Amino acid sequence: MATELSRAEAPPRASAGKALTWKLVAAYVAAWGVGIAYGALIRASSTWDEGSAWEREMLRWFHAQTLPSWLDAVVLQIPLTGTNLTILPLTLAIGWWLWKRKHRGIIALQLLVVTAGSLSLNPTMKYLLGRDRPDLFPRRGMYNWASYPSGHAILTIAVYMTVALLLYRKRGWRWPFLVAVLVFLANSYSRLYLAVHWPTDLVGGLLIGIVWLIGTWRAFSRHPAHRTALE
Repeated sequence: MATELSRAEAPPRASAGKALTWKLVAAYVAAWGVGIAYGALIRASSTWDEGSAWEREMLRWFHAQTLPSWLDAVVLQIPLTGTNLTILPLTLAIGWWLWKRKHRGIIALQLLVVTAGSLSLNPTMKYLLGRDRPDLFPRRGMYNWASYPSGHAILTIAVYMTVALLLYRKRGWRWPFLVAVLVFLANSYSRLYLAVHWPTDLVGGLLIGIVWLIGTWRAFSRHPAHRTALE
């Protein structure tokens, strides 16, 4: 009887897994497409490598801000809250804990997929589009490769907001949304203050991150195991 029951349950589970996979692929393609389309739009405007007038003016405004030495040191460290150097190990640790200790493998998988997707979307577009970083002022802090899009913007929006949504669904907490927004804003400020990104790099990262966030959330939230894990 148990064998027959497990066999009866197998097709629906397999079907749910297949549907989840295809929805995630669609979400990834959509996020990638939005990033490429927005980058191509900027590139076609002849402001790709040197930035537009308003972007240069914004960077000059940020550079003119004189922060106390202690606050300047803090801003230099803020990008650590939106980089693979810290987020990926943390996600792996939390994912292992959710899977092994809390038996919520679907939530662990969601965090890993959102993080891995965010990290992989960034370099492919940097390689294909190859935008130069601003050279108005000396660049400081953490940066590499091309300028577009902002990987910090993608990661902070997609990952932190996913965590906020999970906590809201599970605990009813609203304050994680404020934390997620503050982390995104702090990272955006630091990227401009440290002169390593054009403002439109951040806009592109924000658009990519939002599309990836919505796509992955919709995909996982419709999986039966996800609803059970958040009960």
